Amino acid sequence: MSTTEASEPTDFATAATPSRGVDGEWQLSAGPDWAQGRTLFGGLVAANVASAMTKLVEPDLRLRTLSLVMAGPINPGTAQIQTTLDRTGSATAFTAATVSQAGSVRTRAQAVFARTRDSAIEVIPQMGALDNTFDESPLLPYLEGIVPVCMQHFEIRWGLGDFPFSGSQRTSLGGYCRHQEPALGIEAVIGLLDCWPPAVLPMAAGPAAASTVSWTAHILREPPADPTAWYSFRYDTIAAEQGYATIVGTLSHDGDVVAWTEQLVAVYA
Repeated sequence: MSTTEASEPTDFATAATPSRGVDGEWQLSAGPDWAQGRTLFGGLVAANVASAMTKLVEPDLRLRTLSLVMAGPINPGTAQIQTTLDRTGSATAFTAATVSQAGSVRTRAQAVFARTRDSAIEVIPQMGALDNTFDESPLLPYLEGIVPVCMQHFEIRWGLGDFPFSGSQRTSLGGYCRHQEPALGIEAVIGLLDCWPPAVLPMAAGPAAASTVSWTAHILREPPADPTAWYSFRYDTIAAEQGYATIVGTLSHDGDVVAWTEQLVAVYA
């Protein structure tokens, strides 16, 4: 599949699984149904990178942190993932990856994998409150031509804040989310961390572009074994000035925080 060739829609679990390429590379393959503006959905790219990196480390080393810098758009089609194991110790491993397309670097990534250790120190993370319960939160329809194409693969119930481009003064948004098709594991969590619009966009008074520059996920615990599970999510704008916004997100399941995300977003409003 070339960078512009159309394909049949693919579920997240399939699209998030890279295939073996040549010379030790991995290959990301995703069709136009995974487009997010002029690039592929970032959560799908991150999930492919995480999956490829996992192949470098021992099975009992769990992904703890994944950080990506988006240097350029990745078009629907194929892209190449090169991974390296930078260092491994008795309890941790450090990996890196580069995603390239058409001979150009589009994304660079680093990750930390670590074994679980006993510790006397424990702080239980909490997610901030949402406005509405699950039943009170409307299920958003997929509106072709209005929302990003990739959103056809997610179910979203809006439970906090205002919609994008509404000129709101609120700096947070969130609600409830899950994959449209069953999906499991850390890769599924990574996808859900990125399926919400940046929390700064409701403050824009009209349609405006936004582009993620850097994105980090912290995986706190193993996700549930239910591939159809609903998660709660809250996105908070921490700062916005000089054309950039810093946004922090929290993803939880049944009251337990599963993962955090932080991203720097370029805002054109």
